[in-house]
Amino acid sequence: MNSVALRPRIGVPLALLLVTGVTYGLTYALAGVAVRGGIPFLAYVFWLGVGAGVTMFVLSLLFRRPPRVTLAHLKCYAVTGTSGFAIPYAIVAVVVGHGVPSGIMSMVIALAPMMTYLGAVVFRLERAWWLRFLGLVIGIAGIVLIVAPESSLPSRDLVPWILLALIVPFGYATTTIAAIIMRPPAMDSLSFGAGFFLAPLPILFVAMLLADEFWVFGGSFGGAEWALVLSGFVQALGIYLFLELVRLMGPVFFTTVNFITPLTGILFGMAFFGERLSFWVLIALVPLFLGLFFVILPRGELKQR
Repeated sequence: MNSVALRPRIGVPLALLLVTGVTYGLTYALAGVAVRGGIPFLAYVFWLGVGAGVTMFVLSLLFRRPPRVTLAHLKCYAVTGTSGFAIPYAIVAVVVGHGVPSGIMSMVIALAPMMTYLGAVVFRLERAWWLRFLGLVIGIAGIVLIVAPESSLPSRDLVPWILLALIVPFGYATTTIAAIIMRPPAMDSLSFGAGFFLAPLPILFVAMLLADEFWVFGGSFGGAEWALVLSGFVQALGIYLFLELVRLMGPVFFTTVNFITPLTGILFGMAFFGERLSFWVLIALVPLFLGLFFVILPRGELKQR
């Protein structure tokens, strides 16, 4: 049987891809609302994991697909949850909490497929190709356009925080490689998502206590608290769509979400915070998108054209 025939019509995956891009862009704006509203950085990440993890765990039980707890499954949950959720989202909370525009944060994430390709070459999951390496260099040039010009950012004090944010796409790339290598066969997306969020919670809880950032919901709900609650549902939806799209259409198709996320992140930043990005930051979208295009371009595509 032709495997292509098993794939859904392209309209449904494209719609899911658009929704995923919106959820990713919304994530950084909601993080800004929560941490700038007074929720400590690590407390935000911990409760975000609780909300998303419990949501997906309950759904996995309702659909009779509970997470399995074999050693292979636990290793997969722990590694992907730490590299793809705990560490990146702690950094996101710190970065946007120190004033980096959420639109710029979403642009930095566009480097994830480029770093994923580099990791895939290192682990011999992909063959080296000069055009994709060129895409990686072009993408990095886009980040240089964000941080180098004097007038690119609201304040030069934000440069170290943007450099710190580069760890986030590296974490996502690590997660993608780890999921390919470590994901047990036939692992359901709901159960995977539940384990992904729940596995790092003990470490996050201890880190929250050690950093003196312990925080619980109080009696009244303000904008920060509602942003945190909404973040849990948005994250649960986002990780489920990510896992399903990769399962249905493959990782190359999913990487095109990185064309959507920066645009939605910029729009949400304008709507939530009145962000106005500089000329240099907007121009940086060009090399970021061009580099991303070269990285996801299939081999032989140029010859076919």
